[in-house]
Amino acid sequence: MITTRPRVHVIYEYGNNSRPFSTSFIRLIRPLTHPWVHTHLDVTFGPGLSERPTDLVILDRLWRPDVSMELVTDLVKRVRQRGARFLYSLDDNFFDLEVSENRDYPPKGYLSIVTYLLSQADGVLTSTSSLRERLLEYNPHVQVIPNALDERLLVGRYLADSDQLGQLRKIVIGYMGTFTHDADLQMVLPALQAVARRHPGQIEFQMIGVTGNKSMKKNLQDLPIRYVSQRLEEYEYPLFMLWFTGHIRWDIAIAPLCDTPFTRCKSDIKFLDYSALSAAGIYSRVTAYETSVRHMETGWLSESFPEAWEEALETLITNHKKRLQMAQDAMRYLYTERILTYCAGNWPDAITTTPLNLK
Repeated sequence: MITTRPRVHVIYEYGNNSRPFSTSFIRLIRPLTHPWVHTHLDVTFGPGLSERPTDLVILDRLWRPDVSMELVTDLVKRVRQRGARFLYSLDDNFFDLEVSENRDYPPKGYLSIVTYLLSQADGVLTSTSSLRERLLEYNPHVQVIPNALDERLLVGRYLADSDQLGQLRKIVIGYMGTFTHDADLQMVLPALQAVARRHPGQIEFQMIGVTGNKSMKKNLQDLPIRYVSQRLEEYEYPLFMLWFTGHIRWDIAIAPLCDTPFTRCKSDIKFLDYSALSAAGIYSRVTAYETSVRHMETGWLSESFPEAWEEALETLITNHKKRLQMAQDAMRYLYTERILTYCAGNWPDAITTTPLNLK
């Protein structure tokens, strides 16, 4: 018997260059282009509504740089006129976002737009249980699909049981993130300075993004630090991940995160990224990481004060065997539980079981 695959159209979020944001790649484009999904769904992607007949439309986050209430109202109207279901994808807690954390984003009036889209959607797709709880007051049909990495973008990393080279060369400690982490970096700066003084010439810090603040960079200037960046064409997520996993070699990776209502709804995506590097990760003991990182096994969960971070760094710098085992266990967890080979099936299930909003 021949069955027709549901026709799904994804409207991704994009910026001034009309290219999808990294979050759209992670949350929608990569999962919904996975071969496993292709056998269950007929999916198209675009910056706006498709002209082809569609059973279901998924709108991502804040859609476009000039988003307005008028634009989203018209979009929802046109989706309804076609008889299609409407899903809203949201992976950040915009309701508790300190706008000062990001200079140019989100757009003006974003809260009323998000509230409207949540209320109009037949269902909401999100990345964490904490965010689901935050959004339930706006829509009772919120489904959690945890983040997973696309194995097609990962350059496999294999570590020998006895990495003698890792005991002889400098230990590289890395930190990767968007330019919104000044407060997180400030939290661990005393710990970074302490281990740098204790191990002169033995460690190197590498940073990808994280801060563009001149004052913060001045605070870092006494550290043995190197700022690493990819080529311009490798900034878009798929090529970035190929570059990141293919070229970056970190022994230890850090993910400090201040505990706020906004960050409590964030996902553990940085844990997955660092695991793909085969790096021993140190993570703030916050909701985002407590749910998946196994302390002292797949990562180190640190309390949010400098002495705790210094202890974690010092232990992993000096204990080569522990560092290597943690890196191996983290990578094993990623490749057995959190890649799309095993997780892509969550998407057709969530999409096709979403009830119709009868509002």
